[in-house]
Amino acid sequence: MRRYILPLLILALAAGYAIWRSEQRPAAPKDATSSQAVPPVTLGADQPVLGQFEKVAGLPGIEGIIVSDPQGDVDLGRYKGKALLINVWATWCAPCIAEMPSLDRLQAKLGGDKFAVVTVAVDEPSMTAVQNFIDQKQLHNLPVLVDLNHAIDHKVRVPNLPTSLLVSPDGIIQARFAGDSKWDCGAPLAALQAFVKDGTVPLGQLESCPD
Repeated sequence: MRRYILPLLILALAAGYAIWRSEQRPAAPKDATSSQAVPPVTLGADQPVLGQFEKVAGLPGIEGIIVSDPQGDVDLGRYKGKALLINVWATWCAPCIAEMPSLDRLQAKLGGDKFAVVTVAVDEPSMTAVQNFIDQKQLHNLPVLVDLNHAIDHKVRVPNLPTSLLVSPDGIIQARFAGDSKWDCGAPLAALQAFVKDGTVPLGQLESCPD
């Protein structure tokens, strides 16, 4: 009987160690609005027309979309009361980088009590990477916001980067613009001014300003 004691003891210890290791594994990241593990972001879920705003049926409000700034969690619902251009971008995305200066100028030109440009970075390793990018590019008028848990993608699919969302003052997403643009002049600026003035949603191709 004694010859079985040592093997049984070894098996018990191994089982106990396996259970302990499983308890030490970090939990999968959770979305702030969901108890389920966050799936990977899906880009290219549909095929938008680049360079124009398009209405998409069933788009939700922005309240409850939780992102992060350098101080902590931010609910995009805090921007309700203003017309918004929410720009979803990434530091590694060349078209995103190309349009960031025009977004910065747009906020300087049109931003105020009735309108704001809200830039939200996605697929980023850390807040520090985004903060460093904003500082290096001297984008003084844009917020440093990062969607670390793909909260935006849980409410509205982002088919490609950059994507901009046009949001009415009541916080409802009205249209989506896929691709980059020069936002601070020409047709894009005029379209945004009209939206701020009377809620007109621009549809159709928006020719960008010449360089």
